[in-house]
Amino acid sequence: MTVRLSIVVPAFDEATGIAATLDALAPWRAAGHEVIVADGGSRDATVAIATPRADRVIVAPRGRASQMNAGAAVATGDVLLFLHADSRPPADAAAAIDEAIRA
Repeated sequence: MTVRLSIVVPAFDEATGIAATLDALAPWRAAGHEVIVADGGSRDATVAIATPRADRVIVAPRGRASQMNAGAAVATGDVLLFLHADSRPPADAAAAIDEAIRA
């Protein structure tokens, strides 16, 4: 059995780049992993852009730690992966994480 990841993406005013990050995670979602965006009260279109591209978008108190904690609190996966809103993991990262957890 493969571990199920909960990928928590803290975000604040990330409208210009959040789509690319979440679109890169679409294959992960298709494989059964969960994507949660924890928004810190963005004043731009971050939430609107993220909503169709994530399993959950939550609003959390502003601050990376608060947002990460809020995302972790609603996560349902076996393993938490925290990812910056402007980063994209390698395509094989989910398999590498699964392998590392099993080792």
